[in-house]
Amino acid sequence: MNAVPASRPAWPALAAEDLRTLAWLHAKEHAPELLAELYANGFPDTLVLVDADAPESRAMAVALRALASSRCDSEGELPYTDADQLAADYAAIYLTHTLRASPHESVWRDDDHLMLQAPTFSVREFYRRHGVQVPDWRQRADDHLTHELEFVALLLEREQAREAARFLKTHLMSWLPQFAGRVVQRADTPFYAALAALTLSACEACQQALPDVAVLPPVVAQSAAVPPGGCGALS
Repeated sequence: MNAVPASRPAWPALAAEDLRTLAWLHAKEHAPELLAELYANGFPDTLVLVDADAPESRAMAVALRALASSRCDSEGELPYTDADQLAADYAAIYLTHTLRASPHESVWRDDDHLMLQAPTFSVREFYRRHGVQVPDWRQRADDHLTHELEFVALLLEREQAREAARFLKTHLMSWLPQFAGRVVQRADTPFYAALAALTLSACEACQQALPDVAVLPPVVAQSAAVPPGGCGALS
């Protein structure tokens, strides 16, 4: 299956759907049975940003196929060890930061590698300009990978290609390669290694299909304590 070219009218909506699916996978720990069902419904071959024959797509297919096979072999329930390994890997990446592969932009771009620093508020300001705010920045900061993927998807759905390209270049793609590379190297499960690589590949393809734009200089919201209001929301 070949990727749908960006010149096709449907491409922005299809690319946005890809990014939202990836954001959903990064957002929380999903039950192995649900991941197996995702594979049964055609993922990752349904992606338009990554060719089905690409190494990143094949790696994800292999990982999901293994989960589906385990589910079938155990009469509907995955062996405890498989589920436990997925849970441990999710926690190591997104909760305890054991892998030292934070899903937050600020940790990669701040000189002291801290959360909720200038990069976070620069991202927040970008959202604000488009009438968007995250639902609870204390629970999941503005510059979390999930929010950034959803924001690019939103801009594509609004047919704001240049702004989507600008956000990718200024923010998401300034740190995603480092995050993905570290997860690929350190993850214990094929699924999370494949998810990191697939997300990077999809974002690279999206960036290549969009207009070439300049990187914005950093703009930091003046108040770090209270998120700005807006007419939209990232979920």
